[in-house]
Amino acid sequence: MTPARPFFAFAALSLLVTGFALAPRLLSQGSAPLSPAASPAPEPTASPRLLPLPAAEPTPAPERALLMGTLPRLTHKLALSADAGNAPLAAFYLHESLEQLRAIQKESPEYENQPIAVLIDRLALPAYADLQKSLDYPHTPTPPASRDVLLRGLDRVIASCNECHAATQHAVIQITRGTEVNPFNQSFRPLPPPAP
Repeated sequence: MTPARPFFAFAALSLLVTGFALAPRLLSQGSAPLSPAASPAPEPTASPRLLPLPAAEPTPAPERALLMGTLPRLTHKLALSADAGNAPLAAFYLHESLEQLRAIQKESPEYENQPIAVLIDRLALPAYADLQKSLDYPHTPTPPASRDVLLRGLDRVIASCNECHAATQHAVIQITRGTEVNPFNQSFRPLPPPAP
């Protein structure tokens, strides 16, 4: 006998013994018989038993800090634009701030049982609308807002942020103009007029 033959003979014998040892156990558990002709066909049942589906995990709400974290940066850039008297740039950051507020309302309308979307409607949006009116030139007959007008509108926006924080028991978060320092790699001064 060659060396491979004893191994194959042992493997075949092991499978045969294991099969005989497991056959009674498998048959007693109701597994399918080895030969379909050896057993009668199962009787049809009225309806198959339905198992309940596992409960779906709730979709987690977006992280509020990430949504709100963008707003102070935009407000700071709005403040630096207003402080520089740059109405077109202030209008740009006002628009971006409003877009972020809408995203917060849509993605996270409530937080810890606080009606964030409602508070944005009642506190923030009216303040932003006042600032928007002063920036709507050339859609209005008035010239672009002066630095003082921009800063007054900005102060109303900042006050509305702090009122909202107080209303949601987060008064510790205080927004300021922050115009003393420009941490951004960006100039907020208005562009010079084009040369004639």
